[in-house]
Amino acid sequence: MQNEASFSFLIKNELSKNEVDFEEAKSILAGFLKVNGILNFGRGEPVVIFKTENNDTAKFLYLLLKRNFPNLELSISFVKSMKLYKSIEYHLKIVSGATEFLDQIYFDLLETKIPYELKKTNEGLKGYLIGTFLASGSCNNPQSSNYHLEMSVNDEKYAYELLKLIKKIKVAEFDFKVIQRRSKYVLYIKKSEQISDFLAYIDASNACLEFENIRINRDFLNSTNRLMNCDTNNFNKTLESSLKQIEMIKYLDKVIGLDCLQNRKFAELCKLRLEQPEANYNELANELSERLGKPVSKSNVNHLFIKLKNYYEELTSNEKN
Repeated sequence: MQNEASFSFLIKNELSKNEVDFEEAKSILAGFLKVNGILNFGRGEPVVIFKTENNDTAKFLYLLLKRNFPNLELSISFVKSMKLYKSIEYHLKIVSGATEFLDQIYFDLLETKIPYELKKTNEGLKGYLIGTFLASGSCNNPQSSNYHLEMSVNDEKYAYELLKLIKKIKVAEFDFKVIQRRSKYVLYIKKSEQISDFLAYIDASNACLEFENIRINRDFLNSTNRLMNCDTNNFNKTLESSLKQIEMIKYLDKVIGLDCLQNRKFAELCKLRLEQPEANYNELANELSERLGKPVSKSNVNHLFIKLKNYYEELTSNEKN
């Protein structure tokens, strides 16, 4: 079973194998670069760097650039991350042709607003969110106790621009929230149905199916456990109530004698309770109906037990006096 990190990798690896057209490719690259890219400015044209720890994502970005921008000069380097788990970070660089490339994807490092040209079509809008998720997205494994999908960015204004972009999606509604976590601004959703819909929207179909299968199985087990706990609690309450009733019936039998009771229905219920201490009111009502040859309801059984309690309290009170 995948942990959180590997489930997120599963999603990103699937996204990295999808075929995309030119318009979607531009949006993916722009969305990724805005969140997890670097622009180095020197005397000449800028150097654009895409950073990722996912090997498949690095290959995907490289293929998008080579196929859609064949005049670019690219290079790939490997950097050992300074994080505790010492992962490899891939740096994909545009060392020549970056200025023209940035113009083609409508990229402005200082602008928080997402260019209209990248979100005017469904493909462009979806591509931008794919790029954002590839850059900074993660999703809890549905086997965990909490459902959670998120994307993090560095700028608060940009986080709310992404929120506006998500609200433009017409095929589904997503109730993303924004919180600050240390120096990052995180867009997240916790509703399992919305997480599933979002994975489907960004074309992570296999991950969506796995998420749904695990979620449904897990929710089914949880429902079964809740029902079992409920049944156990009801049984314990029935047994506890039954023991008190048996105590009262035995006292009544000792003082008066059950066969001396004039109300036959009441007498038969007392005998039945002694015979079946684990039976609930429905079961007692059905058995009593058969013995008497006429229908007896659950509420009638409840009424008779209230009568038993009152009778018992009256007898014990008189005994004390």
